[in-house]
Amino acid sequence: MSQRRGRLTEYDFDAALEDLRDWYHVPSLLVLMAFMFWVRARSWGNFVRDGQVLFSGNDPWYHLRQTTYTVQNWPQTMPFDAHTYFPYGTANSQFGTLFDQVVATAALVVGLGDPSQQTIAMTLLFAPAVIGTLVAIPVYLGGKRLGGRFGGVLGVLVLALSTGGFLGRGLVGFSDHHIAEVFLQMMAVVAFMTALGVAESEYPVWELVANREWGALRKSAGWAALAGVALALYLWTWPPGVLLVGILGIFFLLQITLDYVRGASPEPVAFVGAVALGVTGVLMLLPLNSFAFTATDFSLLQPFLTFGIAGGCVFMAYLAREFDDRDLDPRTYPFAVLGAIAAVALVAAVLVPDFLQYIVKNTGRVVGLGGGAQSGTIGEAQPLPRPFVTLFSSYGLAFVSAGVGALLMLGAYLRRRDASSEWFLVVIWSVIILLATLTQQRFSYYLVLPIALVNAYVVRLVLTYISPGEGTEGVQTFQVLAVLTVLIILVAPLAVGAPDRPTTAWERGGANAPSSGVVGWDSGLDWMGDNTPTPGTYGGEDNAMELYGTNERTDDYDYAPGAYGVISWWDYGHWITSRSGRIPTANPFQQGATDAANFLLAPNETQAERVVGEMSENDSQPQYVMVDWKMVNEWPEANGKFFAPIIFYDEADIDRGDFFSRVLQIQGQQAQKAYYLRSQRYYESMVNRLWYFHGSARQPTPVVANYDERVVRGQRFLTTPTGNQSRYRVFGNPLQSPQQSVQQAREFVEEDGSAQVGGIGPNPPEYVDALEHYRLVHNSNTSAIQRGSPYLLSLRRTLTGLAGNTQQMSQQELAQTQGQIQSLLLPTGASPPWVKVFERVDGATIEGTAPTNTTVTARVEMNAPTNNETFTYTQRAETGEDGTFTMTVPYSTTGYDQWGPENGHTNVSTRATGDYQFTTGIQRADDGSVVRYTDSASVSEAQVIGEDDSTVQVELSEEVLREPSEDGGSTDSGTDGNSTSEQSRVAGPERTVATP
Repeated sequence: MSQRRGRLTEYDFDAALEDLRDWYHVPSLLVLMAFMFWVRARSWGNFVRDGQVLFSGNDPWYHLRQTTYTVQNWPQTMPFDAHTYFPYGTANSQFGTLFDQVVATAALVVGLGDPSQQTIAMTLLFAPAVIGTLVAIPVYLGGKRLGGRFGGVLGVLVLALSTGGFLGRGLVGFSDHHIAEVFLQMMAVVAFMTALGVAESEYPVWELVANREWGALRKSAGWAALAGVALALYLWTWPPGVLLVGILGIFFLLQITLDYVRGASPEPVAFVGAVALGVTGVLMLLPLNSFAFTATDFSLLQPFLTFGIAGGCVFMAYLAREFDDRDLDPRTYPFAVLGAIAAVALVAAVLVPDFLQYIVKNTGRVVGLGGGAQSGTIGEAQPLPRPFVTLFSSYGLAFVSAGVGALLMLGAYLRRRDASSEWFLVVIWSVIILLATLTQQRFSYYLVLPIALVNAYVVRLVLTYISPGEGTEGVQTFQVLAVLTVLIILVAPLAVGAPDRPTTAWERGGANAPSSGVVGWDSGLDWMGDNTPTPGTYGGEDNAMELYGTNERTDDYDYAPGAYGVISWWDYGHWITSRSGRIPTANPFQQGATDAANFLLAPNETQAERVVGEMSENDSQPQYVMVDWKMVNEWPEANGKFFAPIIFYDEADIDRGDFFSRVLQIQGQQAQKAYYLRSQRYYESMVNRLWYFHGSARQPTPVVANYDERVVRGQRFLTTPTGNQSRYRVFGNPLQSPQQSVQQAREFVEEDGSAQVGGIGPNPPEYVDALEHYRLVHNSNTSAIQRGSPYLLSLRRTLTGLAGNTQQMSQQELAQTQGQIQSLLLPTGASPPWVKVFERVDGATIEGTAPTNTTVTARVEMNAPTNNETFTYTQRAETGEDGTFTMTVPYSTTGYDQWGPENGHTNVSTRATGDYQFTTGIQRADDGSVVRYTDSASVSEAQVIGEDDSTVQVELSEEVLREPSEDGGSTDSGTDGNSTSEQSRVAGPERTVATP
């Protein structure tokens, strides 16, 4: 009995070992995929706040809009969107594609045919985690083709542990089409690998086609057709994916040429190319909606390119037959092919020059290791920073082993005539994806795919080396241990985290959260949606636009009266559309970017109004401006965006030096930025007049930035002053004698020669005029200053740069210095909001009388309750010879409750605390008394918004501040005796209180 039990135990062990050898890849894949999903989905709770689902970045919000529309109109995607790119609308097909249809279908299933908006949002939230996990399947299949089952599992392990762009795009919240691109590109590559392998085995040649031996062609044609379908699905998800079509074109060109030169028939490979790309071309005709050549739409480009490559494969096979029939030297075949390509390019240059120019331009932009200035304003389109460091941190030594493996694979392919063309395809694909990643870091989420597949091939080489002749399926235990040792060396860097930041896949997954920008804008967008009129109803019009209405595709949408646009930088367009239901003039497709830049950087209101006119249509025009702290921040290291509009501005030839200069701090041989010194042009731009001054006039203040000038190799640099010179100074008493203090500051600057009045914080070097048609209506609830915020970082860097060497200061001196500088940067002490909302209004007309040739100053105190900020709007006008003056003011003081969204206007949050006060400067009367002229008046909301066209009348009357004395002087009348202080206070222009 015991012997039988022993034999049974031995039999069971051998059977179990055999089963493990046959099926180990299945549980391995399941475990790895479970791990991948856990990493990607574990932080989902961070994205649900107060029942509301948030997303990361910009594009996911537009996908939410497109997915919601598809749920309501399944399976159709939105043909045209009139709720973005005012006043044109858009039909940008990068969005509203297969990705949105799949997510919408999933939401319909989860919601049992009638999903709520919450269900749609939650489905979209988890979509990247699910799709990112499913990428493991095609990676395994591709890895298995190159390195057997063990190689396939290794490829998935590399995929699971990598922390590059692929992980970021697959986390919950990053609900963009990018992760679907990765899945479908990998499916397409594996499908082409399989089709090539089948063709090499089945050997489809022209005779089989000519004799209609369909049975012999069925398998090859079937796999090639599936490859074509897979490629079409990829392009249906992302039309700019024609990069993969280009990669395949290069592969077929080189592979067919090499096959013929090496004495093999090129027809099997040409058969795959012709059938697969022919199928893709036919399928790309189905969504065709543009007859131009553009990659950002379902245009003629995709079918034209795929049909062209398919035809090229047929031509090259035909040319090879001609060479054989004419007994020509095969070594001249490549030159004949190149000649044919040159001829085609010449014909294209004549017949379709736009197509050829587009191909050449975008090839350089995608894989040319460089990019244009405008592409540099898009984070994902910038070159990969510190390439080796970034790639090593993302893929560890797996990146190095993939590079070695690709070289070995290429060498083996060129050395062996029986080598599979699949190897050559993977090598070409890997090289071009690497070049694309180095050129635009957005392609980094593709790079993990060739790295995983090539490492599967490396495992095959290692197994072959330690177990020659046995292949990859009959390895022994010690051999597995040897491979595991190599494996640990490769992936260990990916599994060991850094002590100061999340670096591993699971750490990054746990730290995933909505971007700070989305959170910062949230309350402002909510306010816009609740307190401004529905587009189509502004001014009381009755043409309300449906947020998810269906509009026919057009190049220029005809907006009805009452529609309006919201001006902001293009980064925020999708948020404005999806979160507030309003129509941005610019969006992350970079549509409207130039108009937005021309408005934001306009040096005066007249030019800004002209730009608004160019963005207007009939009775529809931009009515609101949304500005956040990033748009006025010149620190790129602190997420500042002020540099970006400068690149798009086309009203004049400008650069960053027109707006600010870097002041460097020299330490030994090193130079680092101390702070940025701003010019008058910076403060006169509309975006800064709005953000810093809320449209108010602004007097210069007596703060001076002191610096040194150096010229190195003909280039001028500003540096912090050497020695014990102060980096900044404040002259006189700005509150009691502002004019005198500014004059002292100017005299110092003129004498010093390397200093500037103002230029830091909200302190312009010269006077800034008031705006007449723009008013602050709301400050967001979210503060720009919070722990760890980039805004706070930029403030601290500026503060440190101005303070100088704080190590030599006592604690008391340091506190005083930092306190004074901070008061210059944040003069009211109020916490600046993340977003400010402004409305463009007709303005109320004020007509008045005062002494002739006198400056009249109007002031009104305003309060923004969300952050309890109080500021004074100031404007001044000159009286003529007849003593009259006219001014237009954008702020009202009464009648707020009578106007709101229900009658086509704004429920303003920022309101006046009292009436307008009108004053002149202090004058000495003929009798020796000291007088000024004053009056006050209220301005109704109806007058500001144009519902009441009556003018406000004021008549300034004399107010005696000091009576004349018997000796010809004057004595106080109704003052507290502090006559000098009183005279100085009222004589000088008011120092407008505003915060950044």
